[in-house]
Amino acid sequence: MNDIKFTIKLLRLSISALLSNPFRTVLTMLGIIIGSLTIIVVVALGEGAKQDIEQQYSSMSVTTILVNAPSTVEGARSKLSYDDINELKTIDSLQTVIPQLSGKVQMQFEGNSSNLSVLGTTSEVQELASLKLVSGNFWDDNIDSRSKVAVIGAIVAEELFGSRNADVVGKTIVVGKKEFVVIGLLEYKGGSVGPTTIDDSIFVPYDSAYRYILGVNGRFNINAQAKDVSRIGEAVDQIAVVLRESHNLKVGMNDDFRVRDMGSTVSSAVNSSRTMGILLASVGVIVLVVGGIGIMNIMYVTVTERTKEIGIRKAIGAKEEHILLQFIFEAFLMSFVGFLIGALLSFGVFFLFGQFNVASVMVWWSYLLSFMVTIGIGLFFGYYPAKKASALNPIDALRYE
Repeated sequence: MNDIKFTIKLLRLSISALLSNPFRTVLTMLGIIIGSLTIIVVVALGEGAKQDIEQQYSSMSVTTILVNAPSTVEGARSKLSYDDINELKTIDSLQTVIPQLSGKVQMQFEGNSSNLSVLGTTSEVQELASLKLVSGNFWDDNIDSRSKVAVIGAIVAEELFGSRNADVVGKTIVVGKKEFVVIGLLEYKGGSVGPTTIDDSIFVPYDSAYRYILGVNGRFNINAQAKDVSRIGEAVDQIAVVLRESHNLKVGMNDDFRVRDMGSTVSSAVNSSRTMGILLASVGVIVLVVGGIGIMNIMYVTVTERTKEIGIRKAIGAKEEHILLQFIFEAFLMSFVGFLIGALLSFGVFFLFGQFNVASVMVWWSYLLSFMVTIGIGLFFGYYPAKKASALNPIDALRYE
């Protein structure tokens, strides 16, 4: 009971001391507020980036290998082309090799129009990218490769037909200047096939994409799939050997293609995201340390201002630990209130993120982490001034003017 009364009295004394100069208290807490807010927001951004990466590559299995065609160092165009498909199909470590021709064009349906992606490929993309249909079907190998048929993504359906689950099968859409019949609607996925997102794309036979829509202006890539995870490295090396030979690249010449396996791509993206998160979290900790130094400085000033009060309290029986606890409690209160304000402000920040479509995920442990770091720094920097206050000689303190 006595401990509870002592704690309540200590709380009242601390609050009274901090409110005696509210403006100074608020300024002291500013660094703590910003630091605690930064830690919470940084963790949320990191989790958002992580989920974004997972979603982006969710359509591809870890055995998927991407081959694209950047310009060479010398500035020459890459020789990567559809002709390389047959060469790559001879590699025994590969299970599937499909072409991908992509680009953006204007699409229309009954007055609705939007600039969306076209992806020309083969029907094998359905298995390679794990595409699921809401309605209709993919074209099969028996269909003419120049048939004007399309399987559309969920966002395309929403843009042109007004709903992601609209009745689209059998409808005719205008892609560029050509009419295509919709034969299938994909389930919303949120991933991508190489550089092209699935949901805002239409899938058409490769020859149709080249002949009627994109031509030489399309971006060409090759998507392959290794037979087994253990053979990915072997497959990547074999692809490079075959393409260099096919493109007549001599020893010493740079590759005119880039080969990436999904495991390395995802790992690299996650590592980059983690590194950025650590850097941003470090900024939050630095801000908190600055805030802690602010608490220490202000408490030094407070000890000086209240030297006579400390002397009187000691003279009437206050022990060193009582004085120490009061000043530590004041540092704790500033840190705790600073954390609470920062935590409340985080909800406003998350609301703004939502308005501007910034990827972030609110996680409970970010608040616990922010609380622990904030309180720890506050108490660390508050201890020494509190110790100095408790060690004052009562006679010297009473003489202080």
